[in-house]
Amino acid sequence: MKRILLQGSTGSIGNSALSVIEVNEEHFCVAGLSAGHKERELLAQARRWKPESLALLKPSDEAKFRSAAYEIGVAKIFTGPDAFTRQAEELEYDLLLNAVMGSAGVLPTFAALRKSVNVALSNKETLVAAGELVMACARDHGATILPIDSEHSALYQCLQGERISDVRKLWLTTSGGPFWNRKPDTLQFVSPNEALSHPTWTMGPKITIDSATLFNKGLEVIEACRLFDVSIEKVEVVRQRESVIHSMVEFIDGSFKAQLSTPDMRLPILYSLSHPVRIASNIVSTAPNRIEALHFDEVDIECYPCLKVAFHAASAGGTAPAILSAADEVAVESFLAGQIRFTAIAELIEESLNTLEITPADSIEVVMEADRKSRVLVGELVKEYTGSTILN
Repeated sequence: MKRILLQGSTGSIGNSALSVIEVNEEHFCVAGLSAGHKERELLAQARRWKPESLALLKPSDEAKFRSAAYEIGVAKIFTGPDAFTRQAEELEYDLLLNAVMGSAGVLPTFAALRKSVNVALSNKETLVAAGELVMACARDHGATILPIDSEHSALYQCLQGERISDVRKLWLTTSGGPFWNRKPDTLQFVSPNEALSHPTWTMGPKITIDSATLFNKGLEVIEACRLFDVSIEKVEVVRQRESVIHSMVEFIDGSFKAQLSTPDMRLPILYSLSHPVRIASNIVSTAPNRIEALHFDEVDIECYPCLKVAFHAASAGGTAPAILSAADEVAVESFLAGQIRFTAIAELIEESLNTLEITPADSIEVVMEADRKSRVLVGELVKEYTGSTILN
């Protein structure tokens, strides 16, 4: 029985993970759950799963939350800004499934790896902001990072039994989002509701907006470089209209390997939970005869300024990816709140990279400080944008 610490349990990936565990309770049990601020949902999950531990970053009333958790039978309760990290440090578990949104997921990943515990990672910011440090920590402590993103899970599976030196290209696929091939100057008045209408995937609001800007592909390019130790020149993005091929590996002899399935996040979640074995499951099924065709399209990076700036940050290295990721997080929050236009997301990210000093990312403290400075800067820029002609 594998004990799972599920951080970010009230989000889209967290709920999907619990649905996978629910139909595989002979294999997995929930050791701990955590959330940012959704305490009602977290307590409801605790009543169902009876975890040993709960962590909540922002309780509305800490005393009431602790009392409710104790009544359920929760033995270890963590609250406050370091709740996730302390939970990851103090709890005993076999796998951390990190589905936390934003930089709050970085330190818990290190905490698990230092205990030589494998991490099933959905939190993009961990590998983007601190990827080299994270991968070094995993190697030093004999732990493994198991990607949950469908694209990186696909690459991970395709690379089993292969030598990375035999890889010519890693191909990350994209559906293209809701605004495929539209020029940036036609997107100024896009509403949050329009941007949240993804044609294929059902995801949380932040990742859905990142999919609309294709910023998520930029993050995934950086993640792929970190996870598989390849240069930026070996990673490409291609549109796969049907979202059936989740990624491909091109080898030096001209061969390709691809991972295909019905688009459903529960499948890469199951793979990461069960690794290094596979578990028989019918939660996702794919009938090959129903895949009528597979279409690919080149991605014009000029149509996607967020993707373009992400490639630049990847090439710059150092703290640039941390600045990039934090800037996007604040910009997307501001767009969803109606404070800036859709096209301002890319402008704010680029401004942060042009303004802040990029230094070597040689410690987690340096990375987190770059993250903090980027958030502060973009927050100030949003105030300027709100009062400018951007919204008029």
